[in-house]
Amino acid sequence: MSTKPVVAMALSRVMHDIMFTADDLGRLRASATVVGPGETGAADHLRPLLADAVVAITGWQTAKFDKALLAHAPKLKLIAHSAGTVKTLVDDAAYDRGIRVINAAAANAEPVAETTVAMMVVMLKRIPWLLATKGDKSAVRAAPVRELRDVNVGLIGASRVGREVVRLLKGYPRLRVLVYDPFLAEPDARRLGVEIASLEDVCRCDVVSVHAPSLPTTRHMLNSQTLALLPDHAVLINTSRGALIDEAALVAEVRRRPLYVYLDVTDPEPAAPDSPLLREPNILITPHIAGGMNQGRKDMGRMAIDETLRFLRGGSLEQEVTRDMLPTQA
Repeated sequence: MSTKPVVAMALSRVMHDIMFTADDLGRLRASATVVGPGETGAADHLRPLLADAVVAITGWQTAKFDKALLAHAPKLKLIAHSAGTVKTLVDDAAYDRGIRVINAAAANAEPVAETTVAMMVVMLKRIPWLLATKGDKSAVRAAPVRELRDVNVGLIGASRVGREVVRLLKGYPRLRVLVYDPFLAEPDARRLGVEIASLEDVCRCDVVSVHAPSLPTTRHMLNSQTLALLPDHAVLINTSRGALIDEAALVAEVRRRPLYVYLDVTDPEPAAPDSPLLREPNILITPHIAGGMNQGRKDMGRMAIDETLRFLRGGSLEQEVTRDMLPTQA
């Protein structure tokens, strides 16, 4: 009989195949007895996998580990989430049991930040709108075509993604980067090389990018008052959560003057078929693809397995989400 600890792949077979490489699964099986995945991530498919599990590796569409499901996991010590937010995955029941929780949001931060900076370049150049002109140079003179240099960039949120955006922006010359985040301390801002600013001052920047969590206090933080502060021809990017922007106010502002908007997220998501957002030529929308989609998802799966192996070997967890952290997480 194997003496290896049991790790349950507590996610659907489809998500399992998307998130993990054969090499990473091989590393896990060398140190643990791996059970699962289930046909789906629903609770009734997870219960049989959890009876002896010390670790549950979860993912998108995994059922919530509430008190009822945890009753079927008496040996569980770690939930390793191979995706981002764990707000819908765990609650006090897990923490009350002393179960530790990690997520792979850090691995997802890189592709989100890369998409964000790429869209800064694309939007400042007005490439999406110039494509339709088929090379007509008169369109270049109609509105500014700019580069990601010698401009002010405002970031809302010094989250994992926000900090990764800051790191990537260091490769662009002569940028002034302002950050609004009530939790960013001055010493951290100095280390990042950014200026702490008010939300109002961030909204006055040439480029504004949103990287804050969706909380009651952040809902519609970009509204008629703050959106009115954007300068003409400003670029606004949201790769965070749709609820942070009052979409009715955004549509009104875009109709009033020249602004260039990229939304990877909306509220609701996807946008309703009759949403005014879909009819505005200066608002570009993608279906929540800024984060890891292919290679990036394998990176997230690898991070969950790496953390699991650290835990099984008695090492320190690098991606832990504690009870105190949960309220301010995305």
